[in-house]
Amino acid sequence: MKKSQVIFSTYSPYMAVDTELVGSDGKPIATPRVCSLCRCGESAMKPLCDGSHAKVGFVGKREDANKPALEYYRGQDITIVFDRYLCMGAGYCGELEAVFGTHDQPKYEPDAAPVDDIIATIRKCPSGALSYIIGEEHFKNYYDETRIVVGKDGPLNCQGAITLIDDQDSDAFLPAADHFTLCRCGGSKKKPVCDGSHEKKEFKG
Repeated sequence: MKKSQVIFSTYSPYMAVDTELVGSDGKPIATPRVCSLCRCGESAMKPLCDGSHAKVGFVGKREDANKPALEYYRGQDITIVFDRYLCMGAGYCGELEAVFGTHDQPKYEPDAAPVDDIIATIRKCPSGALSYIIGEEHFKNYYDETRIVVGKDGPLNCQGAITLIDDQDSDAFLPAADHFTLCRCGGSKKKPVCDGSHEKKEFKG
């Protein structure tokens, strides 16, 4: 069985290997076994790379050096785990306001809603910033299907058994769950992961 990989280095695009690519419209995008995906935000062939990173002098180094510790919010039956570094502001947690609060006034109240509702909300988080613990087990892997879904005007949503490889051993912080979001607007300070900069840049693609 072929192993899906996404390989990146400081100045290069993402190299997706043996990984299905799905457009923001939900339709598969035909690609060769190995394809280059834009991460500078300037390609005219998005989500594919057209070499623009070389023209604009793209540098894919992480700028945010602060990696906060995981936050644990313990309830009677479930513990919510929050990785603040991976959060890119998708906002699905706001759908369960009693537990997670709002964008402007976030909170974490694990006893404020049924456990099944909390789990369903956490599993919508595309970046892996939210996960949960029940008993002694930490649940952070949910996907049976392996693919990269191109977010509309947003990041690459990686799902399933994809190995993310830093080909130059840079100081990037790499996510550990089976789902994560990769910046493709070029603006994230947490490269390669998305930090929501596409919203500020009004990125299109």
